[in-house]
Amino acid sequence: MTEENNTEQNIPDENTPDDKKKAKKKRNPGEAFEAELAVGRNTLKLSADDPGLKACAASVGYGAGKISQGQGYFDALNSAYEAQKTAFTAQLNAHTIYMDLMKVSRQKNSRIVQALRLVLRDDPKTLANLKPADLTKKAYGPWSEANQYFFKRLGELPAVTGLLAGVGVPQAMIDEAKLAFNNTQTAETAHKNARAEAQRATAAKNDAYLVYSKWMSRYINVLAAALVDDPQMKEKLGIVAH
Repeated sequence: MTEENNTEQNIPDENTPDDKKKAKKKRNPGEAFEAELAVGRNTLKLSADDPGLKACAASVGYGAGKISQGQGYFDALNSAYEAQKTAFTAQLNAHTIYMDLMKVSRQKNSRIVQALRLVLRDDPKTLANLKPADLTKKAYGPWSEANQYFFKRLGELPAVTGLLAGVGVPQAMIDEAKLAFNNTQTAETAHKNARAEAQRATAAKNDAYLVYSKWMSRYINVLAAALVDDPQMKEKLGIVAH
């Protein structure tokens, strides 16, 4: 059996070898894994349905019970793989929501900070105490801490919020900015949870793959030896001659 990573595929081309070389590209890991699943699905189906193959497999210790065991391993892997895909889709969606909400939060903060710099242009000490520059930090942790500090400190300065209202930034706008930050916090937590679930799903899929691939590798090796004089069946099974 082969892992799904670092697999390459040649794209068919009717031109020169150089053209074919240029057309070479890396296969998507998901496509490679699904191709492996397709081969395994076909092998197990033939092993259960084809009379000649059933007899051959049984003669080398792979009777109906053993094939059923392999089918169970395959089904478990397939289910784990579908769960992994679902988890990764959820993680991607959660990340998109999180980033979109952070963008909104930053935009609302920027409007308030612009007004603050205007109304406190003659009071640099108060402006510095609010630490507005920290609201532009890139990393979530420091950015989140900066927002919590900023809105708490601003709420303790009614004189400043009064000045902001005088230049078109009323308390309602400040509340909206604070809500946008709170929404971003919620989305970040959801994204973190979705990422953890995706990691758990990946681990479960990897565990299922190890069990399945061990069984299938042994089975294919036994079949390859038993079908040494049946190249057509080996071709049906996708067993490559070396």
